[in-house]
Amino acid sequence: MNPANLYLKLPLKFKITIIIILILTGSLLLLSQILYQRQKQTIIGEMEKRGEIILRNLAQTGWEALINRNRAITTDVITELVENKAKYNIVFCMILDKRNRVFDHSDPAQIRKYYRDEYSKQLRKITEVVVRETTYEGEEIIDMAAPIMIQTKTRNVKIGTARIGISKDVLEKTVRDVRLRSLVLTIIFIIVGIVVSFYFAGTITSPVSKIVTVMEKVGHGDLEQKVNIALEDEIGKMADSFNEMIKHLREKMMMQKYVSKSTVEMISKKEDTKVEMGGKRKKITLFFSDIRGFTAFSEARAPEEVISMLNNYLSFQADIIHANGGSVDKFVGDEVMAVFEGAGGTEMAIKSAIQIQKKISELGEKRVDKISVGIGIHAGIAIVGNMGSKDRMDYTAVGDNVNTAARICQAARADQILVTAETYKEVRNKFKPGKTYKIMAKGKSQPLILYEILY
Repeated sequence: MNPANLYLKLPLKFKITIIIILILTGSLLLLSQILYQRQKQTIIGEMEKRGEIILRNLAQTGWEALINRNRAITTDVITELVENKAKYNIVFCMILDKRNRVFDHSDPAQIRKYYRDEYSKQLRKITEVVVRETTYEGEEIIDMAAPIMIQTKTRNVKIGTARIGISKDVLEKTVRDVRLRSLVLTIIFIIVGIVVSFYFAGTITSPVSKIVTVMEKVGHGDLEQKVNIALEDEIGKMADSFNEMIKHLREKMMMQKYVSKSTVEMISKKEDTKVEMGGKRKKITLFFSDIRGFTAFSEARAPEEVISMLNNYLSFQADIIHANGGSVDKFVGDEVMAVFEGAGGTEMAIKSAIQIQKKISELGEKRVDKISVGIGIHAGIAIVGNMGSKDRMDYTAVGDNVNTAARICQAARADQILVTAETYKEVRNKFKPGKTYKIMAKGKSQPLILYEILY
């Protein structure tokens, strides 16, 4: 698996921990390197200072030996320095004359040899202590050289060179100790850092996880959720904003129960807050249903029982209408007004009516007092839009065809579905007709021809 993809799938808590550990580790390694370099330079500086003291003492002894041409003067000093390596850490000592011939050396085999290498040639010209890092017989050393001078009446004359080699074993051992201590401290800090950063990351991700959990539940429709986080930082503000959003969603959900589906759809299509009064002419199918015998039923029962029955019957009618693509425009007492738009609207309206009558028939078998409805359906042109005042309006349908549908519903008997003749023509091959009726509707000069739909 690609490490980048793996990192993306890690929980936020682990991502924060990893980032903190990387920063901490990088900082500790950088700090260790800086301390190491400083420690190394300090040790080298101390070794050079100590070496310079030894070198100047050796140069002074060498001056006396060269002047007197007496090697015995320097031999004891050189022997002591080399044999006490644990104390002085010296690997070689030598005295060179002005021609770079070895006058005395910690290795007697080197005595009287000439040093003709490039560095030795350069040492013939030095007038002060010089230092370099090199190797001697496979060992890393600090090679130090100092001029041996004699003062005449007119000037200082260089008569030789004193050289010593200081082993860097002490330096390397010290450096190893420093690195080991740095490594141990780094590991300790990393372990402590993991624990602390994991806890710290948890303080950030825990409230975020709570918000995510609540968001998932809200996403599944549970608007009773609330994020409880006692923080006043950005996460706390985010939780407060999310709680406020849930509140508004809950209010919107409640508001949707008080307005029609078509009203909600109309509002959702608006890109601004301006609402224009008026409407447009549309071909729609109007559906009206009315409970028969409701007045007699309500007179003989307690209001609570009446409301319970009414809510039950209106509820499943609305569910069936919505399932078939219709929109409940309004409830008027025990009456339902619904609108079906678009192609197939008439078929869906009649289908809804049949399903409602069958559902009521099933419920009637379980009740002592049978409840029935009459349903009227009519398709035609109506004005659909915002009706009312600027402060209180309703998105509904009005017009002669709306009134016609309402009159048809009034004419329908219990358990009956009636549609106008022109409406039935749209679906005559899909539903079986029953009796044909001719009625005079209020406000109409000509009688309406109605078809009963059998189910």
